[in-house]
Amino acid sequence: MAILRWCLRALVLVGLGGLLGPAWALQVCVVSSDKGAAFQEAADSFVQEAVRVGVARQDIAVLSLAEYLDGDPRTADSRLLVSLGTDALRQLMLHNAKQVLIAGLIPRIAFERVLQESNRKNPSNVAALYLDQPFGRQLDALRLAMPTARRIGVLWGPESVTLQPLLTAALQSRAMDLSEGQVSDNQPLIGALRAALHEADVLLAVADGNVFNPSTVSNILLASYRAKTPVMGFSPAYVKAGALMSVHSTATQAGVQLASMASRFLQTNTLPGNQYPLDFSLSGNEYVAHSLGISLDIKALGERLRKLEKQEKRP
Repeated sequence: MAILRWCLRALVLVGLGGLLGPAWALQVCVVSSDKGAAFQEAADSFVQEAVRVGVARQDIAVLSLAEYLDGDPRTADSRLLVSLGTDALRQLMLHNAKQVLIAGLIPRIAFERVLQESNRKNPSNVAALYLDQPFGRQLDALRLAMPTARRIGVLWGPESVTLQPLLTAALQSRAMDLSEGQVSDNQPLIGALRAALHEADVLLAVADGNVFNPSTVSNILLASYRAKTPVMGFSPAYVKAGALMSVHSTATQAGVQLASMASRFLQTNTLPGNQYPLDFSLSGNEYVAHSLGISLDIKALGERLRKLEKQEKRP
């Protein structure tokens, strides 16, 4: 059935070729891991921004991963592939090893895991827009919200621990200290959390499914709250669950930046390097802030953080 559908789709495209132009002249093919709201939001934002900067709408195809796996012929000759989510990246790298690819809506550790699975450590034809925020931005947000905070607690997992050097460098440049614990076969969650919270002013959550997942997050947030240690989350969902605040990028913001990266490649034939989000949003839990005696004005905090980043970029 899949082959039949592929043939019918190809016949339709070829039949319309005389009316609509070359059937295979796609510039960009966007493939989403599923049809969830975040993926749709990012894809819509990507298309809108790409068209705004000059890419013709008919030169952009947006497919779900199921449609891609069904054998849509438009993926074969598109100049650029854009994956949204981990599953889409994994499949595109498996089936399109030689095509240029930009990965979006994927945490850095997940991106590096997929590269490792494909035995391609530093492929020259693949770039990523990480879902995570740079550590420097998160630490600056914490300093603005809690000026006296100096010791940052972190709970590492087996994958996220590879990011330890990046956090250490960001802490050292801000004269801040680290209190850490690592979940492993020899160190269960409760022991690692106790070590991370030791004398910590804040617990910085670093995304790692082996540590932060639906079965553990409530216990982590509750233990931190009882220790009177606020948590800096990595998504609005964690703020709703009891984290003090989070810095994150929306799917719309990610779509805009992905379109900018794609436009650069289409114009220069040069793939941009891996990037962290340029634009960001903040969310905060006023109830948690009040109960911990913290004054939290999310709107003002966001304005101050953006101003700080602009000042740091000046020569």
